[in-house]
Amino acid sequence: MPAVPSYIQVLLPLKLQWIPTYSAPMPLEPGRRVCVLLSGRSYDGVVWRLLDRPDLPPERIQPIVSVRDDLPAVTPEELRFWEFLSGYYLCTLGEVYKAAYPLLKVRSERTAADILARLHARLEKKEREIAGRHGEHVAARLAAEREQLLAQIAACSPKDAVSGPKPAPGNPLVLTGAKRRDAYLPALREALSAGFQALVLTPEIAFCDKLEALLTPEFGENLHAFHSGKTPVRRRQTADVLRAGTPAVVLGTRSALFLPFRRLALVIVDEEQDPAYKQSEPAPRYQGRDAAVALAGIHGARVLLGAAVPSLETLLNVRIGKYALRSLPGAPAAAEVIDIPAERRKNGMNGSFSRKLIDAIRGTQGPVVLLRGWEKAEILQEEAAALFPERELRVCTLGALKREGAGEAALIAVLQADALVSRDDFRSDERAAQIVGTLCQFAPRVILQTAVPARFDGRRDADGLLAERQQFHFPPFTRLVEIRRQGDGTVTERHFLPRDRELPARKAELAARLPDGCYLDVDPVD
Repeated sequence: MPAVPSYIQVLLPLKLQWIPTYSAPMPLEPGRRVCVLLSGRSYDGVVWRLLDRPDLPPERIQPIVSVRDDLPAVTPEELRFWEFLSGYYLCTLGEVYKAAYPLLKVRSERTAADILARLHARLEKKEREIAGRHGEHVAARLAAEREQLLAQIAACSPKDAVSGPKPAPGNPLVLTGAKRRDAYLPALREALSAGFQALVLTPEIAFCDKLEALLTPEFGENLHAFHSGKTPVRRRQTADVLRAGTPAVVLGTRSALFLPFRRLALVIVDEEQDPAYKQSEPAPRYQGRDAAVALAGIHGARVLLGAAVPSLETLLNVRIGKYALRSLPGAPAAAEVIDIPAERRKNGMNGSFSRKLIDAIRGTQGPVVLLRGWEKAEILQEEAAALFPERELRVCTLGALKREGAGEAALIAVLQADALVSRDDFRSDERAAQIVGTLCQFAPRVILQTAVPARFDGRRDADGLLAERQQFHFPPFTRLVEIRRQGDGTVTERHFLPRDRELPARKAELAARLPDGCYLDVDPVD
């Protein structure tokens, strides 16, 4: 009697508004990897759910090609996280799957599966050789070779995760102050010693490198850096460690959110205010900080948010009791501000440089970084060479500084700080304060030249900014959703939606009437 087929929905790494249905020769649990055909092309998909009855006539449903038991299954927590991202950021589950398992990651998994298959084939051949008649010396050699193959297979094979109780997470804790990173160590130490896993997120690779130098002496081989600067093999090895349930600390950028954590007990988001946490292209266009808090909720993990100048979204969550706040010792980040219009009135400008800044650079012992905005790099380098012929100054953008770091810079000088605030909108004063806080992470002294000193000198506090946002119904008291054109990202509509129970319905309504050639950007930052 022929077996009764099971029907499953399979996620594919495609932007589909529906989840395709396939038949399988046996029931398959969500998360299993399968090979299927769609429009004549082969895809490695993920079982989304098992159907009691198909949503199509059985004769129209294709069978799966095969079950990919050689590829690791996707965890239930990963699937729940994907569902959150798809629902909140208004994109398809296929787009989230593609982001979580990009082509390089899948290729690396396939390579590992091929290696494992070859090892099994060699083992079978070795077993046949051992079954023959041999002298004592040859038999011992063959047995040793078999043991070596078994060890290699064990190292390459997926392992079952360890389960165990986890302490209650409590509310997310916001840490401020110069010494906030010192508080990360005992929390990480506690999670690791209890046999759990921890995730430390940073906005840029340069911040990863700084924290790696801090954490490596403490955690050694238990620390795994994960970002685009690491090879696919290294990244797959990190995933294997987590999938096995091994205690580990993962340090990475926002892509680390898609790792297969099995015993996640602690999530730390360093520099939580940084706009680099927002994924702008392609979908899912998620906010890494908020996604990290959601991921921690799925795993029942504790959350620490660290920032010199916390975002207003985070401070509002503190106000309403959703988060807790702890200010740690250390002077707040501050910078010296030079008023460009005032300097011009007294003939104190020499090209892009004020005389005050020229004196400061000449008096600095150590490397100096010039941060440019609107200035052209070549012209600025010519000016610097003429003013400071005896020294070599590094000229870069804020983005390059955050990606590459400042090295051992003794001074960071911003020639036109107003250029660092992308546009003059409701976020500009908040962004200015956060930029100052970020720059002060890279050098002991920071000088900013600006046409609007009040924006950068720290006079406006968070209470004033929040009151202003509330008065005009701006985020974080509302949720901003923009309709943008595909390709150039031009904003065609902006919607400030109330933060209430109807928010999901309002977002869904915008998605339902989305014009052709456009996409929705939820919680954009620029």
